[in-house]
Amino acid sequence: MSGELKGLLEAAREAADTIEAWREQGFHIRVISHLDADGLAAAGIIGRCLYRLDLPFRIRIARWLNEEVVRELAEEPKNPLIFTDMGSGYLELIGQELPGTPIIILDHHPPVGEAPEGVVHVNPHLFGVDGSREISGAGVTYLVAREVSQDNRDLAYLAVVGALGDLQDKYGDRGLGGVNEQIVRDAEETGRIKRSLDLLLYGRETKPIHRALAHTTNPFLPGISGEEDRCLALLSKAGIKLKEGDRWRTPSELTREEKESLFSLITEHLLAQGVKVDRAFKLIGTVYTLVREKPATPLRDGREFASLLNACGRLDRAGLGVSICLGDRTHALREAQEVLDEYRRKLMETMSWVFEEKGRLQERENVYVLHGKDQISERLVGTVASLTASNMPGAAKPVVAYAYVKDEGLAKVSLRMGPGCPPIDLGEVARIAAEACGGMGGGHDVAAGAQIPLEKVDEFLELVDRLVGERVGEGDTQA
Repeated sequence: MSGELKGLLEAAREAADTIEAWREQGFHIRVISHLDADGLAAAGIIGRCLYRLDLPFRIRIARWLNEEVVRELAEEPKNPLIFTDMGSGYLELIGQELPGTPIIILDHHPPVGEAPEGVVHVNPHLFGVDGSREISGAGVTYLVAREVSQDNRDLAYLAVVGALGDLQDKYGDRGLGGVNEQIVRDAEETGRIKRSLDLLLYGRETKPIHRALAHTTNPFLPGISGEEDRCLALLSKAGIKLKEGDRWRTPSELTREEKESLFSLITEHLLAQGVKVDRAFKLIGTVYTLVREKPATPLRDGREFASLLNACGRLDRAGLGVSICLGDRTHALREAQEVLDEYRRKLMETMSWVFEEKGRLQERENVYVLHGKDQISERLVGTVASLTASNMPGAAKPVVAYAYVKDEGLAKVSLRMGPGCPPIDLGEVARIAAEACGGMGGGHDVAAGAQIPLEKVDEFLELVDRLVGERVGEGDTQA
């Protein structure tokens, strides 16, 4: 075991001991987590851990942590708080507003400042482990649950879903690595997950083949993504049978020969569109099948499970996602599938809008700016920024996307690294620029976010462009 992992596990042990002490004292636990797939998976893991301890708890899901949220928590009875997938970027705020409250922070975002006295802080960055690539918020929460009891190893699959939702599949064959690899092995050993190499078509377990192809956005396939009629024509040209009797076949049922034929035609199509062939190879990667979930449901495939959770969080139905992570496979799952369909429709419409005209993306000296304004939902802007950055051919500049949150007088901003970007810390850039504009920001080196006053958008964008340029210049100088 590496020293880094040993330190992280020791911190997880401290958090587990603290939870055990709370149980002995008969506390009621408050859990607050982020609304994305990773945050909901983390909430599900800690919820099931506390339930098994017979500890009463309440889960609250937040789209971000700010002064308003923390002050609301401060006005409640001082029952213990567990933050999952958030908290590390707001240590000073937590210390100021929640003195004397028993707190555990289980996060993977880079910490800003020092944890207040008495706060148990479990974060991979404190031990030299990269929280943007090697472990997610759900993964950190899982390590704590596993320290509470080895029986909780059966929750490893939820940590895998959280990591996939946070797009940490950046290792070979689009797989998970780092500490996530150990978590995947736990999930395999407990009979929850099976790995294989396959085409990463969206809805591979649930969608008709043509619809799965049309709904695939990572990578975004120009002329295919969002175009069901063209997908039908492509599949017909490949000689792929779409139905078995009256039933539509799904991508998981394709034979090896059919997959090879389909991949070849997709490659030809992209070349005809002027898209580099390496885009097509992003379609091949590691599939994480949740073998105990029913076939033909969105929970059977790890990435689709993550998409379902993300959809619930982004479309203001986070409670459905948490319920599913806690084990509900009845009405919550049925409702969540409808939410997922709506989310995918909105996302496809938005991505088509982004790539429809080159003018949607403004190229500045050091960044690309996607002016979402009222055209992109603030609940989609993070996903759209990620997909845009990952699908910019040869992009050597980060993507900065923003959308208005008019009811709060804010703009929500997401910053994402593309595959060709030089290594700089976008989380630091977001934090410095946001604070200079009277807002709050932070995040990972490759993915960050901010909330800023609406009237400060132009100033923020100019500052981000300058800060990115300075950091790229520093890297060139060091090289």
